[in-house]
Order: sequence, then structure tokens, then C-alpha cells
Amino acid sequence: MKTELTHLPAMLLGGVSFYGDPFSRKGGWDSENEIGKTCLRFADFVKQNPRRPYSCGKDVSYEVHVYGEETETRGYFEVFVGEEVNNAHLPAELLAKFLPESDYVKIELHGQEITSDWWQTLDTDILPAFHAKRNAAYSIQAYDNRFKGMEQLDASVIDVYIPVETA
Repeated sequence: MKTELTHLPAMLLGGVSFYGDPFSRKGGWDSENEIGKTCLRFADFVKQNPRRPYSCGKDVSYEVHVYGEETETRGYFEVFVGEEVNNAHLPAELLAKFLPESDYVKIELHGQEITSDWWQTLDTDILPAFHAKRNAAYSIQAYDNRFKGMEQLDASVIDVYIPVETA
């Protein structure tokens, strides 16, 4: 696991989402849970719509988890999966998600680290190492050509971005 402090500009994303407990029927990192199904819905949309004039054309997809009042009590949160877009004029099947400019702790996860419990030490070890604390109730996972799929997890890499403010 490699960590660094970085800054990202604001991003406008277009994609699909799910709200609820994504693990109610299947556990974490299972393509049959609601996160996996949401990723598949977006991938299917992209395949069926190869010409997307609103797409920025980057070979990166984003999975954004947005936490709220029901996250602690019921395990509910929003899972948004999409791509960077250049405007919010999207087909009816897609939603727009605006992520503000922010500093982030970027966590690069390799192979089995992706499915490990690294996030349990986020607030106790990882963020304090940067004298940082979360400044928003979301996280971003970026999937590019380094992610080879769940079947080839050992050869895969993803980046996770946690929005922070530093002391």
C-alpha cells in the first residue's frame, strides 16, 4: 500500500447509482452484491453506448461511496459508478455527480490489499500520518487499465481517494 497527499480539481461525473445496504445479500468484493451490480450496469451502458459526446474520454471509471445518517445505523450509503463528463446534459439513464476540488489522501492498493481491511486503520493510522482528517462524507475509487478484474485481483491496482483537510 502506497499513500500520498494529493490535490484533485473538481470533477463532474456521469453514471448510475444504488442507495441502501450493498452487502445485504452478498459480502464485500463480490460481483453479486449491489456494488458489483451497479458496476455491471454502468459497464453495460458504456458497451451499448460507445459514442458518448458528453464523456471526457478518459480510460478511468470511478466508484464513489457517499455516506450519510443511515450509514452508521443501517449500513446504507450511496454507491455511484461512472466516468468523468464534460457537461451535465446526460441521457435519462444516467445521473450527474459533482465532486468539489479538494486535497485527498491517495491510497494505492495492490492485489490482495484491495480486499483487505486497510480502511479500518484509515482514521487511526493512515490519515494521522499526514496530519489530516476527513473533510467530506465520501470516498472515491479509481479504476483504470491497472485493474484487471475480480478474476485477476493479484495483478490489479486501484487508487482510493479520501477527501481531507490538513492541520
